[in-house]
Amino acid sequence: MLNKTERAKLIRQIREASGIAQYALEKKLTDEQVIQVSQHLEILSLTKPANHYNRYCQGQKTAEANQKLKEFMNLKNSEIYQAGKWLLDSLSKAGKDRSNSLLQKDLVHKEDYNEGITGLREVVIEQKQGLKQQTDEASQQIKTLESKIDSLRHQLDFIQEYIKNNYGSNDWKKITSDLKKNSQ
Repeated sequence: MLNKTERAKLIRQIREASGIAQYALEKKLTDEQVIQVSQHLEILSLTKPANHYNRYCQGQKTAEANQKLKEFMNLKNSEIYQAGKWLLDSLSKAGKDRSNSLLQKDLVHKEDYNEGITGLREVVIEQKQGLKQQTDEASQQIKTLESKIDSLRHQLDFIQEYIKNNYGSNDWKKITSDLKKNSQ
């Protein structure tokens, strides 16, 4: 068993040789491990440059991940936000402008648009067919959007855990508060 002074002295020597933070050594090494490691300080000193380079690389990766996170968290970059904005703009138009806008995104059947009304029976039949096709397409688009939303929710959960683990719950609460303000 080491007394506090001996333990602190050996941990400082290990820290100097390895470049590992003192608090981590104090917390994670038992007295027996401290003694054993202190007997191999020369070997540890060989790994010190690699340890510093590892920290540098981790810092670079963290900075890159933080930048990507900032871009991802920007609501204006969201595909769903952009699609919703376009749809609201298109639906706020009237008459031919509305039809032309929707036609550009293939949301209106082109034949229906070009033919117009030629006969009540034909129109009803065509509309039923178009409605079925649009319903099928809408169902497929809904499935695609649901899948995308599930993926985004999974990413959001991961980001939330990452932020909570690395920056704390208060930063996460601040981010969610800012997002709620921006969406109103």
